[in-house]
Amino acid sequence: MIWIVTDSAQELKNDPENGLIVMKLPIMINGEESKEEISKEKFYEMLEDDSISLKTSQATPADFEEVFRKITENGDEVLGVLLSSTLSGTYNSARLAAMDFDNIWLVDSGQAALSETALVKRAMDLRDQGLSAQQIAKQLEEDKKKVKLLAVVPTLKYLKKGGRISAAAAMAGDLIGIKPVVTIDEKGEVVVDSKARGLKKGIKNIVARAEEISLDPNMPIVIGYSGLNDTNAKNLKEQLVSLVDKDEDLVSLSEVLAVHAGPDAAGIGFFHK
Repeated sequence: MIWIVTDSAQELKNDPENGLIVMKLPIMINGEESKEEISKEKFYEMLEDDSISLKTSQATPADFEEVFRKITENGDEVLGVLLSSTLSGTYNSARLAAMDFDNIWLVDSGQAALSETALVKRAMDLRDQGLSAQQIAKQLEEDKKKVKLLAVVPTLKYLKKGGRISAAAAMAGDLIGIKPVVTIDEKGEVVVDSKARGLKKGIKNIVARAEEISLDPNMPIVIGYSGLNDTNAKNLKEQLVSLVDKDEDLVSLSEVLAVHAGPDAAGIGFFHK
């Protein structure tokens, strides 16, 4: 059996019955790792509190070693699809742990959140087609060149808190209603893809970009939102009606990107042709 191991920077949940293991990335609250499970409501409450610093940390080699040992001692294989190594040391932790085992193949997705989820879904599809872990890893190295994240961010406040832009730029942008559309570049870093005056225009920018770079409807597509309200994601999905299956479910954005996006962001992860 092939087990797919990923991390909580993407949106799929732990599903051992279907051979999917999700490594949880710790949430740091004012520099201290939270030992308790944090509800979505509590997470966003803390995120909006300026007196609280929220950051995510990486999974350790020991975390991966424990999972890899349990899988391989039964003769099964591991395919790891993990958060961009530019954004986190999680991939490197997995690489270090894998040195002591056979039958483990790792893929640095170069992505996070919705686009990483799309790549994990692609891995699951390829597994269902009967490919070996090694064959899937080889295919994903090609497929990841075509995966894309586009997400509109309602405020620049959280990009500023995460050190992505300066305080002056954030203040100026919010004053004039600038809504950035973020993506992940070829280096695996979160960058601004375009800017729009107002959230509605930002959503239109996403749709236009998806059409411009030829979204592939035959590959996995993931539409998601941050916060407790999915209205913006629903609006995005409605405007993508010519490109996306109307039955496509909406997902709640991973905390890794939500820390930088804040609540009420909406985005899509997809492959282009």
